[in-house]
Amino acid sequence: MNKKLLNVVLILVFVSLISSIAAENNYATPYMRMGLGAKGMAMGGTGTAYMDNITAAYWNPAALANVKRFEFAAMYTDMGLDRMHNFAALGASFKYGYVAVSWINASVGDIDAYNAQGQSEGTFDANDHNIALSLALGKGKFKIGLTGKGYISDIDDDSQKGFGTDIGILWDINEYLSLGGMFRDVYSELNDDEIPTQFVGGVAVHPIHGLTFSTDLKMEKHTEESKVSIGAEYWTGFGEDTEVGSSHTAINLEERTKWENIFSNISGGIRVGVNDGNFTAGAGLRFRMLEVNYAFITPPEEIFEDSHQFSLILRF
Repeated sequence: MNKKLLNVVLILVFVSLISSIAAENNYATPYMRMGLGAKGMAMGGTGTAYMDNITAAYWNPAALANVKRFEFAAMYTDMGLDRMHNFAALGASFKYGYVAVSWINASVGDIDAYNAQGQSEGTFDANDHNIALSLALGKGKFKIGLTGKGYISDIDDDSQKGFGTDIGILWDINEYLSLGGMFRDVYSELNDDEIPTQFVGGVAVHPIHGLTFSTDLKMEKHTEESKVSIGAEYWTGFGEDTEVGSSHTAINLEERTKWENIFSNISGGIRVGVNDGNFTAGAGLRFRMLEVNYAFITPPEEIFEDSHQFSLILRF
């Protein structure tokens, strides 16, 4: 390991050891702070500086510029206690970058309802939706991204609407190091109530083929607390292309594929992380055109159950 790379690793470790861990100020849209995609969630809820698939629309829209093919993604999360967290996205590259449309849903069912006298009035459901259009520009080392979002919140018979804006930057310094910055909800509101801006700074290091270390530092407007997440991933290939699945190399190359190759070029990966003190882990299996990922997530509060997240990505 050369001196420059050693310095990078030391910076990563230093940032990761920042010990200011506290609850975030999420106000009206807490589900937009939960993270998504089994890859990033298994890696401790990180993704600002390295995400190499269409879930970058959430983690950092600038990173979409590194996605070279048409992608479709879907996610399902089993959170227990009648809670669900889902995601779907569709995107394609163009001459100057990448464009994607995405949908995030969070819901809670069978909530007990009571009147002012404390008498039961049955149950109701709560559903939140976020529909977004993301644009990434840049083909070199520096990329920028912008996301416009529409919020819809339905609680029983009450419906609220709002809007939001995300801005992201990504600097791929070299093949070993990437830095990312994300301003989530720069100017956003729901039913005329402000949604506080969240800033996320990320560092990703790729010391060898297939290995990634990452860390994200998150800070919320109106609070002095911050949250640190760290994660690691290791991919190994099987068969002809042993680098497929490594964000360090072939995963960023544009490939011409056919349907008969959907299950070719197999690679597998394992992931582990810590998200604000909570353990995460997972695994992934990738073919040339198909990727499936799983994440195990321990909850921030003891009253909640462990979560199991599953995601699928198709590439064309």
